[in-house]
Amino acid sequence: MSVSAKKKAHKKPAAPAPQPFCFRFRRLPGGGVLLTNDAGARARLTDGEFRGFSGGLQPRAALLKELSAGGFIRNRMDIEGEAALLGEKFFAGWEGPHVHIISLNALCNLACRYCSAATKPAGRERMTRAAAAATLDFIFSLKPRKLMIEFQGGEPLLDFTTLKFIVAGARARAERLGREVNFSIVTNLSLMDAAKLEFLLANKVTVCTSLDGPASLHDLNRPLPGASSHALVEQWLRKIIKKGAGRPGFETPNAICTVTRASLGRAEEIVEEYARLGIMRVQLGPLEPLGRAGAAWPRLGYEPGEFLAFYKAALARILRFNAAGTPVYEKGALAFVKQMLGRGRPRYQNLDFVYRLAYNWDGGVYGSDEARMLANSGDEFFRLGSVKTDTFPGLAGKPLARFLAASCLNSLCQPSCARCAYSSYCLVSPVYNYLAQKNPWGDMETNAHCSIFKGILDMLFDLAGDKKNLAIFKKWDKLYD
Repeated sequence: MSVSAKKKAHKKPAAPAPQPFCFRFRRLPGGGVLLTNDAGARARLTDGEFRGFSGGLQPRAALLKELSAGGFIRNRMDIEGEAALLGEKFFAGWEGPHVHIISLNALCNLACRYCSAATKPAGRERMTRAAAAATLDFIFSLKPRKLMIEFQGGEPLLDFTTLKFIVAGARARAERLGREVNFSIVTNLSLMDAAKLEFLLANKVTVCTSLDGPASLHDLNRPLPGASSHALVEQWLRKIIKKGAGRPGFETPNAICTVTRASLGRAEEIVEEYARLGIMRVQLGPLEPLGRAGAAWPRLGYEPGEFLAFYKAALARILRFNAAGTPVYEKGALAFVKQMLGRGRPRYQNLDFVYRLAYNWDGGVYGSDEARMLANSGDEFFRLGSVKTDTFPGLAGKPLARFLAASCLNSLCQPSCARCAYSSYCLVSPVYNYLAQKNPWGDMETNAHCSIFKGILDMLFDLAGDKKNLAIFKKWDKLYD
């Protein structure tokens, strides 16, 4: 045998060609193609790379390594690693709902134009001591070691004695059972006083309020007879930050901007108002046709494209703040960024019934706060039961609970989501679907929420293609939980 023949005989066989595994793809507005899969991986390819990958051509070495690590190559896959990530996505180790939203009443001293809770200025819709105790018993019958209890209304400061009773009872139960419990309150701040604030700070209750923007916009949306609701919000935000600074476990107060038609041309002003008041977390919530907002939709509402134009302007201002050294971020964008930069099921996705429950002032149990607010408008479609008569295992066996759990697995239950590259990032909202499309399953092809989520994700992936923006996103991921 010749020398050349011997070399050929001992030559290693060529590595098998990479075989693409299950993936979804989306062509991004700014160019290129996004690949994603069920286990939470993503990769951005040029059009040419995508044609080669999907056609079975050998990708360049660096891209092949990235695709293999993400589980996109069938014959180069870490089977055990991918199985673990899929298990996490499909609730492996699930202990039960850990977020519990308690509505202390259906009353409020404001008459906000878009009020989702359909509150009243006065009435008898208040949580009794017996209902509060039964709610605590129900919550602590569940197994999660870490619990979050959030106080809502109406206006929860109208029933501060009940709030204090629940905080004390939850702390006692948590200590006895070896659990961890945290608290937050969503309040308009107009009824805050020094004693209430001291109790909240002493018990590490994080404060969240509404801040729709500058005074002219905020007071238009959230009128307070005889006063400026914006002035009170500013006053108490400053006091909370000043008095809380340096206390162990203190969290800077949060604020929510509900975007109405009047907000659309004022994105930059809204972001600047948050920064002016020292609130680094901007939360821009699309208006939903719930409560008063449903009746006033022709006057207050808008199309998804209009919201996306507003959001794009707000995000641009936020990024300019960051480039200048002020680390402002938008809550929804941060949630998506964390998913873009990591893998697995995000812990902050509080899925209806599976990871969160809401309790009305009368002890009614719902899968979400939106479902509870719908009930206050007179529609009990999403009521699961009552803390006074039901157990969680009993609720879990009901058809409505099974539906809510299924709705958390959108890629398995929604044909459009099964094909969508963003299905691991966003959620289906049964209450929104019920209101907007008269069907809790919804039709994602014509769903405004779906259009908004896709539009925001398109923006973020396009922005992440710029190294400076990507560095800002990585900083958010590191700085903020």
